[in-house]
Amino acid sequence: MEIDPEQAYRRVMGAFATGVTVVTAADAKGAWSGMTVNSLTSVSLAPRLLLWCLGDRSARFAPFAEAETWGVTVLGDDGEAAARRFAQSATQDLRGEDAEQLAGVSVLREGLAQVACRTHDRKRAGDHLIIIGEVLDVRVRDGAALTFFRGGYGSIVGPADKLGS
Repeated sequence: MEIDPEQAYRRVMGAFATGVTVVTAADAKGAWSGMTVNSLTSVSLAPRLLLWCLGDRSARFAPFAEAETWGVTVLGDDGEAAARRFAQSATQDLRGEDAEQLAGVSVLREGLAQVACRTHDRKRAGDHLIIIGEVLDVRVRDGAALTFFRGGYGSIVGPADKLGS
């Protein structure tokens, strides 16, 4: 049985374990929402740049594509509910109790790390928009990370976290 090339590619990419993040941005009216993203990648240390990819068919494409500032929260191993919530367009609204400020940007209260960014560049690639952000501020906590692998959630503990257990 021959596998469809698109399905084969999806299976290959599913075999690449990633961290799980929630990107937060405000729309033109100032209402904040979040979106689960696993395409976060460091681009440069000097200047500090990172990127993430936004699908053209996203229900909230415009607010995230147009945002000049936005946040990223790296989810800890207890963040699966948040990952699932912000993966659904119907539940992407960010409530006040969910968020805190970092350099004037709303980020989730929970998580291992938060990053506040200003859009540095945008590039089109296939059916996605690559959004490159200049890092304005960061916050990091200890703990195990939420991962995504072959369509499911898991976790990974770092060497320093193993020592503390």
